[in-house]
Amino acid sequence: MEIIATFAEIINQHKLRRNMKKALLAVLVYFLITQLFTGVGIVAIAMILKMDPKASLSVAIMAPTMIVSFIIAILICWKGLKVIRIPETFYTSNIKWGWALVAVVAGICGAFAGNLLTEMANLPNMIEDMELEFVKNIWGILAVSVLGPIAEELLFREGLCGYLARNGMSPWKSIWISAILFGLIHVNPAQVPYAMLLGVMFGMIYMKTGNIVLTSIIHILNNSVAMFEVYALGDKVRDFSMVEWVGGDIIAGICVIVGFALCAYLLRKFWEQKTLDLRLETLDETGDNYQR
Repeated sequence: MEIIATFAEIINQHKLRRNMKKALLAVLVYFLITQLFTGVGIVAIAMILKMDPKASLSVAIMAPTMIVSFIIAILICWKGLKVIRIPETFYTSNIKWGWALVAVVAGICGAFAGNLLTEMANLPNMIEDMELEFVKNIWGILAVSVLGPIAEELLFREGLCGYLARNGMSPWKSIWISAILFGLIHVNPAQVPYAMLLGVMFGMIYMKTGNIVLTSIIHILNNSVAMFEVYALGDKVRDFSMVEWVGGDIIAGICVIVGFALCAYLLRKFWEQKTLDLRLETLDETGDNYQR
């Protein structure tokens, strides 16, 4: 019996490593397509339309190309690699909307504290100029505020965090791996640690609901607020300081501590609710839910 158990454990470890490689491949595919395809697409459009190179970098060209790249990447991860469950990941029957509000408030608290902490760390923002251009175009706003968040939730929560958890990895390992990669793929120093924080919060919410509906809502809210800030302030956003806005370093530090504490408390309460005990180890490969 011990030999059989050992053999079964070896097989399970092999499957886990294989599934890990598949999930990481999905992230690589997403990164290459959204980065390379966007660049190649811009160059191709510029050549076809005989545009000036600088003009080809306008948001009117970049944003639609980004949207197409999102769609292509998700289609490959869904139909090709089969790490994404559609339409199951959009089902809302498992969501208890009273507790969903708790999760949203937790996300807002964490995002606010994370923004303050990022600014206090004085990390460089390499995409500030791009943000100023994107808010001037409807396609730019749509790409950053809506479609981008949904695509990222499909890949990192459903396709990475969920796929790993459904295939033998512990929920917390799945959450941390997806959160770290979610942060790193943003590349921009001002976004990397903040995105990792969001990744942990989103991963916890996803594990309890088994879908990306709530995480997509919070993600869209987060990006939309950031875009509105850039739109409202315009060029003044370069000099805007959230730390100064809340009253200086000391008050900002207090806000960070209180924000993270409240976020952690609410997420813990959300996680402990038995009525939401739908972590991904209770999902079979087809995505059907059943209680332990």
